[in-house]
Amino acid sequence: MDRLQAMQVFRAVVEAGSFAGGARRLGVSNAMVSKQIARLEESLGVRLLARTTRRLQLTAEGERYLTTTTRLLDELDELEAGLGEQRGEIRGRLRLSAPMDFGAQALMVALDAFEQAHPAVTLELVLEDRHVDLLAEDYDLVVRIGALEDSSLIARPLMRMPCYLYGAPDYLRRHGTPDHPQALKHHRCLHYTLARQGPQWTFEVDGEPQRVRFRPALACNNGRALVQAAALGMGLVVKPAFLGEPEVAAGRLVRLLETFPIPALDVHLLYAERDFMPARLRALIETLLTHFAGSPTHA
Repeated sequence: MDRLQAMQVFRAVVEAGSFAGGARRLGVSNAMVSKQIARLEESLGVRLLARTTRRLQLTAEGERYLTTTTRLLDELDELEAGLGEQRGEIRGRLRLSAPMDFGAQALMVALDAFEQAHPAVTLELVLEDRHVDLLAEDYDLVVRIGALEDSSLIARPLMRMPCYLYGAPDYLRRHGTPDHPQALKHHRCLHYTLARQGPQWTFEVDGEPQRVRFRPALACNNGRALVQAAALGMGLVVKPAFLGEPEVAAGRLVRLLETFPIPALDVHLLYAERDFMPARLRALIETLLTHFAGSPTHA
């Protein structure tokens, strides 16, 4: 049995949550994965995974083995990447977290440029709208939108993301066009439930920030879904330009209350301070900074 290969299979199965998922991640057959895990457990003399009809669960021995396996495989990746970098190569693995809509719609072009320039680097991109713990969850880099919390992480400004109030022409025909932020109290407003400030929007009125609270006509935890709801005429929505402007270009949405600006959102790259930054991480950071410096959504 190839012990290194078996360790890689074991970690892939645990991360994917199933034998089939681990097989897809590694590009091998389900049978090969099952055989590797069975041989590994036999050689160790312990059960690593408890199989149920619904999911896989690590045994106590499996938890311990996963921790050690992950550390050894990561150290091996670092060793190989470091040796490659000494020869002028950039290689290895990078784990990146980003908000779902931003990652899916605004980040991919930059990552494509990075992959073309550094094909030996393996990128793992995790898209989710919660604030991940970079250190505890083993991320190399995190894209964070909005105000930053105090932390020991290094924060690099990536861009300022303009936001606008959008509405569909059909909605405006039926409900009228608001002429002041306070008029929104009489309109159907769509709320992003993960917004920290709750159901309220902030506008600049006479040079001062003015908050407008509203009772949501629809609340949803996905920004793209809310933009689609607005395009269907279900209500008005405040969203970043990268989500709203394609709908404006298609004639499905229009900008509203542009004389009352909405504060732009700050986007940062977060990473841990370290004595030695791998060349692959430095290259990814510089690629992202360069790409978004020239982005049409850069303010």
